[in-house]
Amino acid sequence: MEGWDLLPRVVGLLAAAVALGLLARRLRQNVIVGYLVAGLVLGPTGAGLVRPGADVAVLSELGVALLLFSIGLEFSFAHLRQLGRVAVAGGSIQLVATAAAVALAGLLLGVPAPAAVALGLGFAMSSTAVVLRELTDRSQLDSAHGRNAIGILLVQDVAVIPILILTDALGHGATAGAMMGAVALRSAGVVAFIAAAWLLAKYVLPRLLQRAALSGSREIPVVVAACAAIGAAWGAHALGFSPSLGAFVAGIVLAASPFATQIRADVTPLGAVFVTLFFASAGTAVDLPLRTQYLLAILALAAGVMLGKAAIASFAVWTVQRLPNVAVATGLAVSQVGEFTFVVSATAHRSGLLSAEWFQAAMATALATLMVTPALIGAAPAMATRILRRPPLPAARAHQERRVLVVGFGPAGRAVVEALRAGGVPFAVLEMNPLTVAANRLEFSIELGDATQPEVLLHAGVPEEMALYLLP
Repeated sequence: MEGWDLLPRVVGLLAAAVALGLLARRLRQNVIVGYLVAGLVLGPTGAGLVRPGADVAVLSELGVALLLFSIGLEFSFAHLRQLGRVAVAGGSIQLVATAAAVALAGLLLGVPAPAAVALGLGFAMSSTAVVLRELTDRSQLDSAHGRNAIGILLVQDVAVIPILILTDALGHGATAGAMMGAVALRSAGVVAFIAAAWLLAKYVLPRLLQRAALSGSREIPVVVAACAAIGAAWGAHALGFSPSLGAFVAGIVLAASPFATQIRADVTPLGAVFVTLFFASAGTAVDLPLRTQYLLAILALAAGVMLGKAAIASFAVWTVQRLPNVAVATGLAVSQVGEFTFVVSATAHRSGLLSAEWFQAAMATALATLMVTPALIGAAPAMATRILRRPPLPAARAHQERRVLVVGFGPAGRAVVEALRAGGVPFAVLEMNPLTVAANRLEFSIELGDATQPEVLLHAGVPEEMALYLLP
């Protein structure tokens, strides 16, 4: 069967990613660096065993969508409202200013104007997959610079639609009216999708999840959650915009349900496999020049792009928040060239805007910035402090007021909760029975979750809790 031809490539990429990810860990580097190098080793530049293909790209994009779905479950519409000003104003300034700066630099280097604009649009995008993965692993999602970075990335994801339309139109010489009409049509599709996703996630999915949880089967809730994430990604793709953005919207709507914590724990392992495939396949898209002079030029280009993007994003956030440390840390976090740059550059190359040389230069530059990003995000707060010579703001902690976590709300758990309430001790409860969770959610903090899963305990605040009660 033709479909089986895909499996050797997937297995080869994953096996190489595991091996080089372990090597990266031994060298005290982030595993993402190992995954990216795996693609280079097996791709056209290296052994030539794996070449980029549409089938692998679909699986890779699915991984990013599942990652965004999991991140969305951590948020809510209230969180988005808090991001509003920084996301819309800061993100818009960053996009426009970065695109203009790169386009101007391209013109100075002798790149034709349409191609320079395409490069600017592509390089303005940052990596949603890498940044969110790193912020999650480092427990910085709820930090000030983490929230700002997420807001900017969301604006970029929304901007993918008009950017791709504009890039394609530049290559085919479309009129301004035709471009505006295409953008308006896609925007209407986005609004329709969000409305449909909200209705389904608000009224249909919670009932399905409750019945699945009451069935007593651990597999059924996992399948329902996976269907929600993958279905949202497919729906977004069918309407012509980012699958990861569609999955994120579905996650945000479900974040208000009592099943959010458990869904995230169930979906995360599945997403980890596909996200690993995404990073590995990104390396296969790059035909990195082997001659030293080209390699040095690309490294210099990558350094210039990251410095420029960091400065522009920092200024954009500072104009909105006036918090220098947070602004610089945010700018460093989104300074890389992201995965959508691959898509934008490929679109520009197919339409004749970018020559093969500039296309490969863009790909190699993106890969170089992605390899540096994990370490840069980890060092961003300290680097901001050193650059500005100012002490950082105290980090916000989502669970700083909570002191006790009660696992199980049976008779013994109820007795403990009553004692804690009587003593005025802050607490939260983890419970597996969805009916019990639904009946008590309005009275105190109680979440549906399996305490045997580390993901659930970490989300609940362990090991930050001062006391943990495990009760029948």
